[in-house]
Amino acid sequence: MSAARSSILRIVDVPPGAADRLACRLPYRASGPFLLASSVIAAAYGSSFILPEYMEILGLEHEVAGFIISSGMVATIVCCCLAGRLAQRIGIMPTMAAASVVMALAMAAFAAAVLDARLAYAGGMLVGVGWSVLFILSPLQIIRHLRPTARIQHLTILSGAQMAGLGLAAPLGHFLTEYTGSMAITYALFAIACVIATICIGVAGHAMLRIPSVPMPHIEVTLVKTIALLRHATAAPIMMIAVAACIFSGLSTYQSAYAAARHLNPDLFFVVFTVTSVALRFSVAHMLDRVPVERLALTLIIATGASLTLFIVNPGNELLYILAAAIFATGYGLSYSTLNGIAVNLAGEHGLSVPVASQIFTLAYFLGSFGFPVLGGKLIYEFGINAMLLTLLGATVLNGVLAATLRPKARIGSL
Repeated sequence: MSAARSSILRIVDVPPGAADRLACRLPYRASGPFLLASSVIAAAYGSSFILPEYMEILGLEHEVAGFIISSGMVATIVCCCLAGRLAQRIGIMPTMAAASVVMALAMAAFAAAVLDARLAYAGGMLVGVGWSVLFILSPLQIIRHLRPTARIQHLTILSGAQMAGLGLAAPLGHFLTEYTGSMAITYALFAIACVIATICIGVAGHAMLRIPSVPMPHIEVTLVKTIALLRHATAAPIMMIAVAACIFSGLSTYQSAYAAARHLNPDLFFVVFTVTSVALRFSVAHMLDRVPVERLALTLIIATGASLTLFIVNPGNELLYILAAAIFATGYGLSYSTLNGIAVNLAGEHGLSVPVASQIFTLAYFLGSFGFPVLGGKLIYEFGINAMLLTLLGATVLNGVLAATLRPKARIGSL
């Protein structure tokens, strides 16, 4: 979720003198609806975390939810590559509005799965389309209107809004399901919320028309550039974010299964994770440039491993559950921006394309997020929840090994 921060700081080259006419902040009439829409769409994406429960209600196995979520992986990759090209044709905000409509259709497909479970697979595909486009384009709309010195603050706010929606989706989904008595109705309400988000994007877009902006350059991801990136040191942080995304998606998607096995409330995990992540992103972002990034990355990986160990050994203690969630939020919550900073800095040091490095980094994140639930579901079905957690712990060890190979000269603050 932190792609809104460090991955795009060098994508836009402001022409000489143009920075003087850019705004220091976005007016509330533009930023308010934009942030609200971002939170709502993130919550719609986060509703995939309660899909395993929904599939169980429909009489299906947990692994089916994994297949549904992973069905959007191909669509995500394709749309990540095409989002910028489409936005240049019709505009960033119209493209985001269209993606919001796609998310509404995805939620409607999930709701209709109570009639035909096959529609859930269509929902998974549509989630991949809508979320990938919104995730990549929303930070670009922010930075095109702001002076370089003002971007980090506003992008951090955007990231926090997205994380708030993402983390609160499961507790909200459970509350709505308990209130309405139907998870299908809950997804229908998410669909309505996405329609409202589309309107908010339109309102924000209209307000932003009055704000000075800079033109967006054409950015194209090609096979040649991708291979060049992966042949150099940038391969390590790109691989690391893919692994980190696997850990996050596995623990989040099957948190209900874990909590049920330990007689805990899964909403507790999502609330603690969200509050901790959002608080950290707002409080320590300005301090990250003071720490060597390779040391910071390794520290965050160790924290992630410690949290997974607590999840494994916890027999069902609520306080231990809260502690594990908070430590995981610390380790994972700051890892995206850290690894992203390493990737783009290394690309610059090797004379490679920084924008393409950022986009490939995001693609790797989506690969892990959408790809792992299939494996996670199979592990739970065959061997139980602890087998999946041990696999995630092994993945954390792999990231630790990769982190030990990092020797970047630059710091995050030099982006």
